[in-house]
Amino acid sequence: GLVAIIHTFVSQFAIGGGLYLVLTERKAYRENDLEIIEYLKIHSKFFILLTLVFGALSGVAIWFTIGLVSPMATSSLIHIFVWGWAIEWVFFFIEIAAAMIYYYTWDRLDRKTHLAIGWIYFISAWMSLFVINGILAFMLTPGEWITTKTFWYAFFNPTMVPWALLRTGITIALAGLYALVTASYLKDEQLREKIIKYSAKWIMVPCIILPIGGLWFVAVIPELSRDIIIGGAPVISMFAGATLLLSGLI
Repeated sequence: GLVAIIHTFVSQFAIGGGLYLVLTERKAYRENDLEIIEYLKIHSKFFILLTLVFGALSGVAIWFTIGLVSPMATSSLIHIFVWGWAIEWVFFFIEIAAAMIYYYTWDRLDRKTHLAIGWIYFISAWMSLFVINGILAFMLTPGEWITTKTFWYAFFNPTMVPWALLRTGITIALAGLYALVTASYLKDEQLREKIIKYSAKWIMVPCIILPIGGLWFVAVIPELSRDIIIGGAPVISMFAGATLLLSGLI
């Protein structure tokens, strides 16, 4: 659980952060704001180090730990979703390559090409999330796979879509939160204020998505799991309630 939670905070930032970089870069070009471009160069270095180095290592750590703790369950997931994993690894490879090219080609490529590489990164990163999300959702709601034993029934299970929506909202929120961290180190007060106000919007938008995705997710999960969230386990219920309350307040 410890390894997975740490990895999730980094890997989901890798998706939302990629969208943040490309949309903010486009905004800077549209407004001809070179100060934002200079900030993005700093932010992209932080982004690369955190997501590619720490994210990749913690991802390997997940395979290591689940292989030790639940070898049979891990083997089952590999066999059921063998082509899913293969597809995800292709997207992950494209994601890493695009991220490296994106970071190392500031001021070396024309604006249009550099933005295109950013979009390639984000799309491949989100598709990686989409594939893994289907596999993770399967563990809670295998759905019709129990009787059909087919890949597509396993992948497009009852919680796959609401969980994808929920995770996408989280990635956008994390993009804004991490941007606030790097913006706080800017020495130019006006630029810092501009970036903070802009990044705060990235936290506010998911506050609309998260309650919708969360309620949809709770509505389709098994009854036992729903009972745990709505009162069976007080700590989980408190966190679920706090999520809705804080989203509304933000």
